[in-house]
Parts: sequence; C-alpha cells; structure tokens
Amino acid sequence: MRCCRLFMALMFWVIGPVVAAQTHLDPSSFNTKATFSVDSDVMSLTSAVATIEARPNAPGYSWLRISFYPFPLAAEDIASVVSGNVESMDRKWNKKASNPKDYNHSHAVIQLSVDKDLRVWQVDMSVPGHACTIAPFEQDVKNAWQTYQFDGKHLRLKSKGSYICDMKFMGIPNQKFGWDVDLNLPVFEKAHSKQK
Repeated sequence: MRCCRLFMALMFWVIGPVVAAQTHLDPSSFNTKATFSVDSDVMSLTSAVATIEARPNAPGYSWLRISFYPFPLAAEDIASVVSGNVESMDRKWNKKASNPKDYNHSHAVIQLSVDKDLRVWQVDMSVPGHACTIAPFEQDVKNAWQTYQFDGKHLRLKSKGSYICDMKFMGIPNQKFGWDVDLNLPVFEKAHSKQK
C-alpha cells in the first residue's frame, strides 16, 4: 500500500506540471490565418486545432489533422483539445447548420499522412461538401510547403497553393482547390472514442 502511495505521489509530481501547463494554454495559441477555396467559393478561418493519431492498418503511419474554424476556442474547448478531442468545436460548428451559407463557409480540414519520421507522404483537404487529395505524389508534397516543421508536439506550417482535383469519376467537372495557411500550433494526440 505504501509503495502504491509513493508511486502515485511520484506520478503526480512528474506528470502534474505537464498536464497543468497544457491546460493553461491561452486561446490565442490556436489563432491562425487561413483561406480555403473550391473554384470561386472562398472562406477565411481564424482558429485551428491540430491532432495526430495512428493510422489503422498502416503501421508506422499517422494522420496529422488540422481542423480550422471561424471562431476562437473557449476555456472548455481548450480543456478538451489538450486530450485530442475536438467534439466541442465540432458541436459549435454544427450549430451553424441552420444557415447553410454560414455552415458551408465555416470549417476546413487539412490532413497530412506522416511516417514514423514525421515525413509527409500525402495531403488531403476538405471543406463542407468537397474533399480532395491535394498532394497525392512526392513531388506535389514537396511543392505544397513553404515551411513545414513538425517535431511530434508542435507544428509550424506555411503553405499557399492550388490543385486541380480530377472529379470525372463522380461525373462532375474538375474542381480547383486552393489554400493559403500560416500556422504555429501545439499538436495533441487524438482521443479515441470508446468501444460500445
């Protein structure tokens, strides 16, 4: 019993300051400047949250996801985000569903497929109603970034570009996806939903 108490005290002493520091992030830590477009439809978003999670059935690879929103994070959002949970932010975004124009211009995701060395292999972009792999090949990935620095815990990303997405398989005209992103964010391991 004494050993258990000693272990708990040690863990609190070692882990406590780290958890406390993460939960005291300032909302401005998530501010960003980002513009996304599909053809002539353009949106500007001001907050972003970055999470990372292992890719199922792809050992050694992870998804680094950056979710963009038009509103700042509140204290309760930050408390969830530090555990990799963006549900509170997505709930706020979904409340915009009653106004389709607002809803369709208030969210974007950039998803990077990274290997164990944090090297990017593919980049996907999605906005409401549209999704495309905007950097499907190694040369596209190299051309996508002006700055990419990721150490597993912090992401610095600057990227401006466009990509013509082949939509023939859907029977619709090709679409031009555009982005202009400048961010400097903490990255949190994605919370996994509990099995039911």
